[in-house]
Amino acid sequence: MMLNRPNRIQDDRISSLRRWRPSHVVFAAPHRLFFLIGALQLILSILFWLIVLTGLYLPAVSIVPLSVNATSAHLFLMLYGLFTFFVFGFLTTVFPRWLATAAIDRRRYIVIAALLTTGIAGYYLGLFTHRDVALAGNLIFVGGWVLGLWTLAGVWRQSSRPNRLFALFPLGCVSMGCVGAVVHAFWLWTSRPELLVVAGAIGLWLYLVPLITAISYRMIPFFSAGALADYVVVKPGWTLPATLACVLGHCLLTILHQGEWLFVSDLPLAVIAGWHSYRWGLRRSLRVPLLAMLHISFGWLSVAMGLYAIQSLLQWTGAGFDLGLAPLHALGIGFVTGMLVAMASRVSLGHSGRPLIADRVTLWAFVLVQLTAVVRVLAELPLPGHGYGYLVLILGAAVLWLAAFIPWGLRFGAIYLRRREDGAPG
Repeated sequence: MMLNRPNRIQDDRISSLRRWRPSHVVFAAPHRLFFLIGALQLILSILFWLIVLTGLYLPAVSIVPLSVNATSAHLFLMLYGLFTFFVFGFLTTVFPRWLATAAIDRRRYIVIAALLTTGIAGYYLGLFTHRDVALAGNLIFVGGWVLGLWTLAGVWRQSSRPNRLFALFPLGCVSMGCVGAVVHAFWLWTSRPELLVVAGAIGLWLYLVPLITAISYRMIPFFSAGALADYVVVKPGWTLPATLACVLGHCLLTILHQGEWLFVSDLPLAVIAGWHSYRWGLRRSLRVPLLAMLHISFGWLSVAMGLYAIQSLLQWTGAGFDLGLAPLHALGIGFVTGMLVAMASRVSLGHSGRPLIADRVTLWAFVLVQLTAVVRVLAELPLPGHGYGYLVLILGAAVLWLAAFIPWGLRFGAIYLRRREDGAPG
């Protein structure tokens, strides 16, 4: 028996090394590749913004010269260049499951990821060199997006499920996101300011918000039913059409610069989202941390739309103050980013054969994202000592973001580079 021990140790070491070989693992499932790149983007996009902010507001730091307006670059990176990797990672994984088709070919999703990554890298390079380079990166990024859409549409066409119409809603949202990215490329080419407004409105209100809302309506009741005893699933058929009407109204009013009338669309959506949070059992979900992350993030949708409605009414009544970008950051950080952390963590744990339990790193990241949202919202409110306080709060929000996603990225990046714990494929 003693003679076999060295061989056994050597076999264990070889097995351990194989588990860590990225070439064997990171391409094993689409979510691994896309989420790994997305985790890096979570850090790079806000690190870029932190560098810009320190140059603008701290005299001791030099301003970084950019070929594109910093705020406009921030808009593109946050709306299109960051979440899109997670969107394709999620949809290329679940679409074949939802529609009962074969898994997407590995070579196809590798090409999609390569185009998206090359495009966003080119965009970053163009920010520091020349606007035309950023435009080229934007167009390559769009090319990867179009291939991803074509792939998802092919999955839908192959499906023989009788109730496959539900998949058209997320597919339509991703299609609108692609349109928004194209509009942004036209803005880079022409510098016409109205195109930037359209790109921002489409990216938020016709792409991210309806897409994440649709996924929430499908997944939150499903996950809640599996985790909570005697849970009653609430999935009314009117929800998505009503949500679509609200976001379409907000998008159109934004493009037409009719902000004082936004409460017409935003107040109903705040009520719809709040009603769902109540009926889905937000309070009960707190017993299960990983599930609570989904419910709490969705709760931010009601808060954000309520803030948008208040902002609109302040403009409508001619009040001498407003909420600035508070509604936008409540939506973008609290709802969109919070749901990203909650959903990506759950998918990563479940598809790596690990228990669906939020560990300390996951909870740390989620709590800090909540704090980031609160801090960034507070920065926009007209509080005493607002000038200095604004600087402290916006820089603090960026630091909190990095403090959340650096350990989260390292934790889950390691998971994407390792085989499943249960030995199953994928």
